[in-house]
Amino acid sequence: MNWPGQTARLPVAVNSPLEAINPNATLNMPLEFTESGDPCGTIFRVFMNLNLSESESFENYSREQILALMAEISREINGIHSLDELLEKIADLCRQFIDYQIFAILLVDEARQDLYWRFTIGYPEVIQGKHIQFGEGLVGTAAQRREPVLVPDVTKDPRYIDLVAGVRSELAIPLISRNRVVGVLDIESPKANYFHASHQKVLTLLAAQLAVAIDNANLYENLLAKSEMLETLNEIGRELSSILDLEPLLKKVAELLQRVFRYQVFSIMLVDEEEQVLRSRLAVKFNRDAVEKSKIPLGKGLVGSAVTRKKSLRINDVSKDPRYISVLSETRSELVVPLIYKDKAIGVFDLQSPFLNYFTQAHEDTLSALASHVAVAIENARLYERVVAAEARLDRELKFAREIQSSLIPDRFPKLPGTSFWAEYRPARTLGGDLYDFFPYKDEKVAIAIGDVSGKGAPAALYAALASGILRTRAGREYPPAEMLRLVNVSLRQRTIEGRFMSLCYAVFDSKTHVLQFANSGAPPPIVCKGGKSQLLSVGGFPLGMFDKAEYQELEVQLDPGDLVVFFTDGLSEARDLRGEEFGMERLQAVIENNFSLPVKKLLEKAFSQIEKFTLDTRRYDDQTAVALKVAPE
Repeated sequence: MNWPGQTARLPVAVNSPLEAINPNATLNMPLEFTESGDPCGTIFRVFMNLNLSESESFENYSREQILALMAEISREINGIHSLDELLEKIADLCRQFIDYQIFAILLVDEARQDLYWRFTIGYPEVIQGKHIQFGEGLVGTAAQRREPVLVPDVTKDPRYIDLVAGVRSELAIPLISRNRVVGVLDIESPKANYFHASHQKVLTLLAAQLAVAIDNANLYENLLAKSEMLETLNEIGRELSSILDLEPLLKKVAELLQRVFRYQVFSIMLVDEEEQVLRSRLAVKFNRDAVEKSKIPLGKGLVGSAVTRKKSLRINDVSKDPRYISVLSETRSELVVPLIYKDKAIGVFDLQSPFLNYFTQAHEDTLSALASHVAVAIENARLYERVVAAEARLDRELKFAREIQSSLIPDRFPKLPGTSFWAEYRPARTLGGDLYDFFPYKDEKVAIAIGDVSGKGAPAALYAALASGILRTRAGREYPPAEMLRLVNVSLRQRTIEGRFMSLCYAVFDSKTHVLQFANSGAPPPIVCKGGKSQLLSVGGFPLGMFDKAEYQELEVQLDPGDLVVFFTDGLSEARDLRGEEFGMERLQAVIENNFSLPVKKLLEKAFSQIEKFTLDTRRYDDQTAVALKVAPE
């Protein structure tokens, strides 16, 4: 800590307007300190003892005292990283030199290469954020010439722009750092001849320190803003990629943007292709109250124009833009950034403020960078939304199709003297490609059909429905099995569907003679069980729908009282366990032999139960269908 009476050893300021100063030199001077240990305040008081209204006072003040003062000011202001705090501090410092009433600091807009009012005292509120060109007015002249402009009576200077009523004199000092203008310090007075050469000299000397501090604060805030933006972009990329529901996604976007923008009103509008409008999907007011959602035709208003042009719009005063559509009466300025996905505008970010000139180029750049990330996330969410809707619609359609298919599958079985029938059908999916049916023939005969269409799901179910319709049409003519297969094959070939075919076993049972005639077109051979011993009834034949001129063989079997026949599709024998091992024909025959004495319903239930036990939790990959008939024992 420093104490009164101590000597301060301070560096001589570099780039000082004072000539003949050794930049490597230091100087010793006595300083009086306040109780708070603030030498700057003491130097101000010493310095302010000068009568700066007298033009010779500044020159009489020692170079060492001035340099010490500048060094202390530099130390104090360069420790401030917040630009807002720094500009307030600069205003306080300048007031200690000049008792002003009207004060402003204008900064350079690098993108537009002009000046804008960044900090003001004594100006109307509307001036904040407004721009002025280099060379325009007194401040523009000071910036363009890179030298101070002192005007004793502005009423006699044609360059003066009247912004504050009653101004008579003005002093504009350019702020130059690293050989470039970063802004202008401007002081005005309602008194003519208020500013003197001593004011100009001391503010010029002070401006060198202020410019460096402003430049550093700008750099710090820009780096901080970029760092925050990159962090936010990274977080948005992580968080939004995991959100596929659109509404939660949009709410998350609004939440994340709060970390970058202090917005008053924020909304996200998305393009409705069918109605050709922008429809509001999220609207937030002061982060609390929901704004009434609306829709705007494409090309209309600021948001519609931003979409059609695929360019951002930053409007400092919406009342002066004819495209503006008034939705909120308090809106004064607006920033609209289109959401571009694959060179197509899918919506907009819309920010509104109750203050004029609120949004800056930095706001626009940051929001544009965020928009590209959000556009991808929104499009993914909308795609997911469409997929979910399509799946829901498909589920409804599949459910309806399942009901239709179920109505085509008989749930009542033939009732013939001395014979019992049963069937089980278990599709792998909502819709199956297996079929079975019974067709009554004359003289207590019944035809049995069981088939399996290639593939699964809806295509296989439609093909199975087609084959079922053909069978029902042909069955009235009571064709024998081999002829029935040939005719069905001809019909399917007339309606060729690429990659589709089916295997079908067709049998005719005579309940009087117990004779079973059957033909097969690639289906698994039926299992006949006599006296508890099973065997396969094999007969060859090409699957239906593959070849134009296919002929089929027919086999005849005499069944005795107590005999059992089981027709089935390969979904039973080819069912797999967790290791991929098939249930197989041997196991299926063993189940039938072991349960031979059971009623046909119980027998099939037992067979399916054994298959499920074998496969455990393995997903059923194929439809499973079985039909059993049993001749009553004597």
